[in-house]
Amino acid sequence: MAEAIAYPVASNLLSKLGECLFAPIGRQFGYVLCYKCYVEDLKNGVKELEIAWERVQHDVQDAKNNGKPIYTDVENWLKCESANNACFCGWLPNPVVRHPIGRKVKKITKVILGLQEKSPNNKFQKVYYESSPIGIASATTYNKEDLPESRAKIMEDVMRAIVDDKVCAIGVWGAGGVGKSKLLEDVERQIKEQKLYDVVAKANISRSPDLKRIQGEIAHALGLKLMNEKTTYGRANCLRKRLESDNEKNILIILDNLWEKLELKEVGIPCGDDNKVRGCKLLLTSRYRDVLRIDMCSNQQFQLNELEDGEAQRLFERIVGDKVKNPEFTSLVRRVVKNCGGLPLLIVSLAKRLKHEDLAAWRNASTYIDVSNVKSLVETNYNDLKDERIRSLFLICALESGRISLRDNFIYCMGLGLFKKFSNTLENARDRLIMDLHSLQDSSLLLDSNDTEKFRMHDIFVDATISILSTEWNALVGRKDFGFKEWSTHELRECTAISFLLVGIDELPKNLDCPNLRMLLLAEHNQSLKIPESFFESMEKLQVLDITGLSFTSLPPSIELLGNLKSLCLDDCHLEDVTVLGKLKRLQFLSFFKSAIPRLPKEIGELTELRFLDLTVHWLKVIEPGVLKSLVNLEELYMEDSLISGRLRMKHRQAMPAWLS
Repeated sequence: MAEAIAYPVASNLLSKLGECLFAPIGRQFGYVLCYKCYVEDLKNGVKELEIAWERVQHDVQDAKNNGKPIYTDVENWLKCESANNACFCGWLPNPVVRHPIGRKVKKITKVILGLQEKSPNNKFQKVYYESSPIGIASATTYNKEDLPESRAKIMEDVMRAIVDDKVCAIGVWGAGGVGKSKLLEDVERQIKEQKLYDVVAKANISRSPDLKRIQGEIAHALGLKLMNEKTTYGRANCLRKRLESDNEKNILIILDNLWEKLELKEVGIPCGDDNKVRGCKLLLTSRYRDVLRIDMCSNQQFQLNELEDGEAQRLFERIVGDKVKNPEFTSLVRRVVKNCGGLPLLIVSLAKRLKHEDLAAWRNASTYIDVSNVKSLVETNYNDLKDERIRSLFLICALESGRISLRDNFIYCMGLGLFKKFSNTLENARDRLIMDLHSLQDSSLLLDSNDTEKFRMHDIFVDATISILSTEWNALVGRKDFGFKEWSTHELRECTAISFLLVGIDELPKNLDCPNLRMLLLAEHNQSLKIPESFFESMEKLQVLDITGLSFTSLPPSIELLGNLKSLCLDDCHLEDVTVLGKLKRLQFLSFFKSAIPRLPKEIGELTELRFLDLTVHWLKVIEPGVLKSLVNLEELYMEDSLISGRLRMKHRQAMPAWLS
């Protein structure tokens, strides 16, 4: 117990009171007993309040660290304590005047007892409350003047359909890069400004839909926690019940970037056998009209075309700024814009780059960049990146299929040593990563976003970047229904990175012969997919391994051969025995995020180089004694929603709490 956390002055006062009251200066026996009783009451009261104060301080600080708003009565209690603490300051009892001392002690005791009655042990069951779910509609500022004329017309049509009770599903379709996602953002802002719906939930579907992620994004907007539901079926059932129970609320669900039919029942969106939604309204986008009209049964579809010449030029000039007023550049504007084919994605990307470029770069852009070859623009922006670290970061983003989680990206980059010179603390390295991701946004290689934890690359750019990956890293990126067997032995032996993310693998080779492999990402929500025992035997250079969504009675024994492994993610897996991980002595990052793991064995304590450990897991019942205390280099530990504790985050090698040792 830290001494005198709540009332250091009162504790000091008690010490001096004891000296005063029991000094042998003509005291009378009856007074001594009375004063002793008062002092004991005060001493006990201060001690109890110190305990309550320490606990509420920890709770409040933890809540603030996680962005939770604090209840007003808790804040008032803290202010009241501080005010009374200030009142004690400067009050020193006179040993000669005992009767006033007794009255003062009684008065202070009453104050302390009053604070105790309001303390967390008696009243505050919880010091914080949850903020409104992000999907709850609230007023926002929306500027319609920023919309090109053609977009404003489509916007009006979509908004008219959104308020039409007879329309259940609305679709917007058009070519990649034409601005469908941007239109949805504008629609969402206007809906919230006019408060047309009580709740707006949004999910990006993408080429390879991840049902768990989609369910999670919708549930997050609704304020629904799905942490304890492992299966997609169980999560869908919870989501459906929640949406059906909110039948008095107007709910809009936005599903962006559909490539093919999405079974709404599998997601948890209430619908009939014909995929027609009920109980809420859908707003959808796709490149293909038939996906919206036939597969998703949308009532109305609106086509979004390329920008007209005048609109495209005004958008370009607004981004470039005053440079277009220079006669040398003015003559090139029309040719540069024409090469973008009216696609806002390319217009914005090119304008951002040319804003700070010289005349030679403008002439170059006006001659060879062609909308039919987006790769040329991506390569140009990529080659403009001066730092090799940021270039590598961009390629890693493409390996993540363009959906970039700050947390996962950080683990990958640290495992590959990209931020080695900034890694004296994890906080410093993470800050540098965030700055680099913003640099990629400034270069238009990543889309702009207000989300500080998630970033996104346009799928057109992902496709173009994969060709860069294949050239510079000999990377292999899996496609749907495309397994390892489709690659030659030479390709596998030369590759340095492999990414198989939710593409439908049903079988893995017994031994993946990849002696130069540094990074392997494998995600399949398939509990029956097994990793052969000898799978990792020929990957001695592997530094980053991410396995998501699989089930293991015990991990393949060949994993202990990965002597250079720095980062290991076993997320959303069912894990019974992870003892073998104690062999990975160079491991620095270990994540069991959302996995079912019953026991953390003592062998994990042998990972003395570990700096990051995520135990945000299901059903963790046992942490063997001394395991966490042995992790002498651990900087960050996450344990949210586990049965062991609430969330704990340690930075800069703080002392391990006794209860975790």
